[in-house]
This record gives sequence, C-alpha cells and structure tokens, in this order.
Amino acid sequence: MAKIHLLPQRWLIFIALNAVYFFVYFHRISTAVLAPYLIEAFSASATGLGVMSSAYFYPYALSQPIVGMAADRWGPRKVITLSTLIGFGGALIFGLAPTLFMASIARALIGLGAAGIFVPALKLLLPWFGSRSFARMNAVLLAVGNVAAIVASTPFAWFIQQIGWRFSFFFIAGVTLLLAILCWVYLQDLPPGSPSPPEGMGKNPTAPKTTFGDILRNPFFWTIFALFFTYGAPFSTFQGLWGYPFLIDVFRYDKLQASNLLMVIAFGVILGGPFLSYLGDKPFAGRKQTLLSICIAAQVLNWSCIVFGGPSLGSFTLSIIFFAMGTSLAGTLSLVWAIIREVAPPDRLGTAMGLINPAPFLGVALFQPATGYLMDRVGKVSGTFPFEAYRSAFGLCLISVSVAFIISLLVKKRKWG
Repeated sequence: MAKIHLLPQRWLIFIALNAVYFFVYFHRISTAVLAPYLIEAFSASATGLGVMSSAYFYPYALSQPIVGMAADRWGPRKVITLSTLIGFGGALIFGLAPTLFMASIARALIGLGAAGIFVPALKLLLPWFGSRSFARMNAVLLAVGNVAAIVASTPFAWFIQQIGWRFSFFFIAGVTLLLAILCWVYLQDLPPGSPSPPEGMGKNPTAPKTTFGDILRNPFFWTIFALFFTYGAPFSTFQGLWGYPFLIDVFRYDKLQASNLLMVIAFGVILGGPFLSYLGDKPFAGRKQTLLSICIAAQVLNWSCIVFGGPSLGSFTLSIIFFAMGTSLAGTLSLVWAIIREVAPPDRLGTAMGLINPAPFLGVALFQPATGYLMDRVGKVSGTFPFEAYRSAFGLCLISVSVAFIISLLVKKRKWG
C-alpha cells in the first residue's frame, strides 16, 4: 500500500516543480517578445529597456548562495512556496506598472522569486527519486525551461496580440498564485519514513572537511566562474532581449515570423542537447574539456555569422545558426556541470553550485544595459535600429564568447581542498 501512495505523490511533486520552473524560464526569455510593446508603452530607450530587463538577473544571481542555505535550514517546500508567491507579486505589479521604473522593480521581484526554485527543486527531487536520478532531473528541468522559451516566443506573441501585454501578466500572476498554493499543499520535503538527511547524499564523515575558503582559493573555481560569466551573458542577451527586435528591424519579419525563428533556439536545446550529453558521458567521457572547447568554438562561429553576415542571412541560414546556438548551449552547460561534479568534494557540491551559478546571470545583468547603450550610440533610423546598431551590440557578444573559448582551453581539473 505504501508504494501505491508514494508513486502518485512523487509524480505530483515532479509536475508541480516543473510547472513552477516553467515560469522561471518564461520570465527570463519573455522580454524579447515584450520589447516592442514596452518601448511603445513607456517611450523607452534601448538602454532603459536593457536596464529593466536586467533587473531580473541581479537578485537572481546574488541570492543563489542564500537560497541553498535557506533550503537546507527551512526545507525546499517553504523556500519554493515563498519564492513562487514573490513571483506572483512581481508579475501582478508588472502588469500594473505605470512607468518603466515600476516595471523594473516588478521585474526585480520576479527575478527574486525565480531565484528560489532551481536549487531547492533539485534538493527536493533527490530524496523522492534517488541520487541516481539527479542528472536526469536536471536535464528534465532544462527541457521544461526551453519549452517555456518556446511558449515565450510565438505563443506568447499571439497571446499578447489577443489580450494585450498587461492582461497577459494578470493571467500569469493568477496561474503563479495557484501554483504557490499547490506547492504549499502538496510538496513534501521527504517521503514518508525517509531518513533525514536522505541517503545517497555522498557525504563521507572520514573525509577532510572542505571549507568555504578552500573553494574560493582554488583556481578552478575562478576559471569556471569566468567561463560561465563570459559565455552565458551573450546567449541570454540575444534570446531574452535583442534577438526578437533584431529580426524585426533588420530582416523586416513580422512579430510572429520573428518569434517562430527564435523558437528554433529552444528546439536546439531540447533536441541537440541530449546528443552532446551522450557524447560527454560515452565517447568523450575522459575528454570533456576538449568537447567543451568544441561547443564554445561552435558558438563563436554562430556569433561571427550574425555579426559579419547580417542582413545577407536568409531564413534557412538563420534557422541553422539558431539551432546550433541552442545545441551548443545545452552541450556546454551539461559538460561544465559534469566537470564540476568530478572536481568538487561531495560535501561542498551544493555550495560550489551556489557560488558558480550566479556567474552567467551577473554577466547578463551587465550585458543587457551595455548592449542597449551601444545601440543607442548608433541611434534609430526612421524609428527602428539599423543593422549597424545591432552589430555594435553583438560585436561585444562575439568578443565575450571568444574570451570564453580561450578560458575553456585553460580549464584544468584540480580537487578543491
């Protein structure tokens, strides 16, 4: 009878957590589709829009280490429920925002709420599905996130056209509040009868204790942090902010055509990512750093095509570039976390993840206003940004990814502590 009760419960938890994480990624990406509407509603400049969009990433990044400690102390259920309620408040205020400043405050609240989902979700899923399912649960969350990226493109663009961007956020706020209630009612930190802490956490009481300072003093930590910072910022800046207006302004696509093309990036993550993860586990198991450099080199090529190809690129070529973007991203993320798991001591893996995970989000928080500033320096022509403005912004992205490629060549495994 216990098994009959347990199976539905854990799958209900699984569905609830993925539903909450869906909106974490949705909010991260949706600004790209919202951009033209926000520029019109608030008479916003590119710099102002970049600052507003980046407001999501500062609280997200800075709160990551705290989130892990809170989940350890109070349990994932409380942290996830509270975070979802904060996200509800942010979405509601965003829909009501009378100014770009208030929209920025609301987006910061959304980012703060989103920050408390991913790490606690993995911590909660571990005792319910077992330590052997950790990587699989991580992959499922990433896939769900990119389904959200798909929904945040064409379907969201269509939804906004039907009811307006403000009412779309009222709808999102209502769904988020419902999810917060469901999380409080149905989530359980541990299965009935489970030992506390759960078995399979990988702790070894006889192993030397690795301190917080040991991690920060290790060159490997700063190498991976710098790689994440320089690699993640350009991708999220494109997918989450400037990719959509770029396709409209430069290629003259309508809004639905542009969002359709952006969906190809998410398909690249969902379809191409598992293949690269397989390569990292099997043929390249002992050469993960080599495969990592190949993935980042592919991203350098993608950005080079955009910067130097510009308006000469056709829809088919753009689709290939965007699919390769998504595939390279998924491969890079899976390889980096696999390398970290091999290097970090088991008793400090959560701390290491909490310290490294903010890097790409801090990068995005800086890149979005910086790219907006570069575009404003070129200025608009007949109400839209010319390709020269986007080339200036994307040139910075190309430089950053090229730096990430150089850093990937310097990654050397070195045990922490």
